[in-house]
Parts: sequence; C-alpha cells; structure tokens
Amino acid sequence: METKFILQELINYADALTTNIKALWQTIGALRKNLMFDNAPPKTQQPPSTELRELCKSKEVNLTKLNIKGISVDHKPRKDGRFQARYTTEDGKQHSVYGRSREEAQRKALAGYKGKKKEKRQIPTYSEWYSKWIDLYKRPKLRPNTLKNYNYTAGKHILPRIGKMRLDLIDTITLQETINRITLPRQREIAGNILVASISKAYAVGLIKRDPTLGVEKTKHDYTERRALTSEERERLLAAIKGNRFETLVYVYLYAGLRRSEALALRWSDIDTKNGTITVRYQVNEKRQLVDLKTKKAFRTLPILPPLRHALEAMRRTGDFLFEWKPSRITQEFRTLFDNLGLHDIDVHCLRHTYATMLKDMDVPDDLRTKWLGHSKLDHKDRYEHILSEYETRQIDRIIGKFDTNLDT
Repeated sequence: METKFILQELINYADALTTNIKALWQTIGALRKNLMFDNAPPKTQQPPSTELRELCKSKEVNLTKLNIKGISVDHKPRKDGRFQARYTTEDGKQHSVYGRSREEAQRKALAGYKGKKKEKRQIPTYSEWYSKWIDLYKRPKLRPNTLKNYNYTAGKHILPRIGKMRLDLIDTITLQETINRITLPRQREIAGNILVASISKAYAVGLIKRDPTLGVEKTKHDYTERRALTSEERERLLAAIKGNRFETLVYVYLYAGLRRSEALALRWSDIDTKNGTITVRYQVNEKRQLVDLKTKKAFRTLPILPPLRHALEAMRRTGDFLFEWKPSRITQEFRTLFDNLGLHDIDVHCLRHTYATMLKDMDVPDDLRTKWLGHSKLDHKDRYEHILSEYETRQIDRIIGKFDTNLDT
C-alpha cells in the first residue's frame, strides 16, 4: 500500500510540473511578443485604399485583397517595426523597400515596379484578315481572272457590310444575311465561297475560338446551258461575216473551238501550215498580255480543218499576232453581230459548243474531242502529246474527207 501511495504522488507531481512548464512557456512567449513587437499593427488589416488601387491599375497589376502579383510584402514587420516589400525589375535584379505599414511598403514597391508587359492578342477585322488570307492562301494558286473576281465580289458585296467587324464578332446569322442579300446568282455563289473559306481558315489558324461558317448554307449558281448553232444558223452567220474584219476569227471559233481569249492570243508561229495544225499556248488578258491558259490540258495541238485553212490562207499578215483585239471588245462586237442576226441567246462561247457538236456528229472519238477542246476529263500523260499521233492522223484524214473542199469560204 505504501509503495502504491508513493507512486501515485509521483504521478501527481509530474502532472503538476508539466502544467507549470506549459504555463511558463506561454508566459515567456507573451513577454517576448510584448518586448519585440510593441509597434506591430493589429492582425486585422484595412482593405487597400483607393490610392493603392489606382496605382495598381496604372501599373496593370492585379490586386487581390492585399496580394499584388509581381510584388511580395512581408506579413509581419521587421524588428524595427517596418514592413519590407520586394520587387524585381526588367533586368532581373531584386529590390527591397520599407514602410511603416504594409500598404506603404506596397506603394513604394509599386513605384519602382513597371510590371510585366501583357501581350494582348489583337483580333483583326474581316477586311484586314481578307487581305492577308488572299495574299497567303489564294494569290499563289489562283489564276489572275479568278483572283480578280474574288476581289471584285468581296469589294462590292462583303467588305462594305462586315469589313469593319472583328472576326470574333461575326456570327452565322450575319454571314447568311450577307450572302442572301446578293441578288446576282453568280456573285452570291462566289461570295459564299469566299466567306466560308476565309473565316473557316481564321478558325483553323486560331484567330477565333469558334467557326461560325458551320451553319451557313451556300447557294450554287445554276449555269445557263449554252447551245450550239444549227446548220441554218451557222450558214447565216458565215454569210453575214463574209468580208468582215472578224471573218477569220469567227472561223477560228467555229472550226477550232478555241476559247475567246485563246484565239486572241494566237501568233503566226502557232500555225503549222506544213502539218496542218494549230498549237494553243496562251490566252490574253484585257491588257493584251499573254497569260497562262485556264488549265494544263488547255495547252494542246489540234488539226486545221478545211474551212479554217481557207480562211487562214486568205488572211494577210500584219504582225506576230493573228488578231489584235481585247477580249471585252470581242464580246461587245459579237453581241451586236448575233443580235443583228436574231440570235439573242448566242454568245462567243456558243461557237465553241458548235465545234464540239460538229466533232460529235462526225463520230470523232471522245478522247480526241476532249483533247482538241482542251478539257481535262481524260488524262493524257504523254509528255509529247502536242505531236499528232498516227491514230489522230487517221482520224483527221477521215474527218477532212467529210468536208466539202469546194465550200465557198
């Protein structure tokens, strides 16, 4: 019993000693705090002043409660009672400033801190993006005439309506309204293609976060089918241009099937009277400059049929080119010519259709018709395809035999 009593007394003594030591440490801590931080402000800080907020705004610095991004401020004062703030300048050096309050230290740090330059992504207007889109993605591969049509359509129907709008502000409804308000079917089709291609590319390269073209409904122009001249109409046309300055040109269109600008680009060096062929190498623009053909297959060699041969033999040479007119001049002159003959639904291109129909009526094989017309349905991969093959020669002899060589031209 005595031993048990002594053990209990020791336990009680130890507990009391532990409690006294804990109280002692609390007393020492309070004394240290009172001695070292007499000037410390209360823990509850006042919210940033208007002056500090305006300063942060001018420096483009984020201020959240008392934390300023780019600047660090001690939460507790130094031994001398001042607060320390640190900031880093653009040269990478860190600087320290001091203040009697935390906000004063912040203001001093802000005075020396210029802040990080925030790069704002500039979203271009549609007009700005259209110019860049054309130069980067379309000019390198579009033919001059196609590029001209693009710029005309954009300048007339698109840019006046949405040119000043930022790309991210253009929505699907705006695009659809822009397309629908165009009355000319062909212009409406081109405008739809331009808008969908350009804005979807802006989305693909990350200029906008969504693609408003996904809901756009484009329209396709229903092309008016051109017709060929009947035999009676062809004879009336040939009689009307007898002795006319356009006589030989009409024969080129009717019996060689060249496109309007291809015929106007013909030079005497393209006419091989020995082998009886014409080689189409170029077309001309409105400045009478030689430019590339519409397609690669448009470069071709075709036979000179008897009616055209007679017209060429009767033509007097006055220069390198057979004809010196601009394409627009021919369109106007032939429009007048056809109207005078009562052929109001006929244009220059219809003469090419007449040539194609004539070849078909003569049972010319499809591959030769395709080649002579400069189409690309059949793939002629022979690098020397401009030289007439034996197969072509036999067909040409057969075709020429069907012509009345006594035809009065």
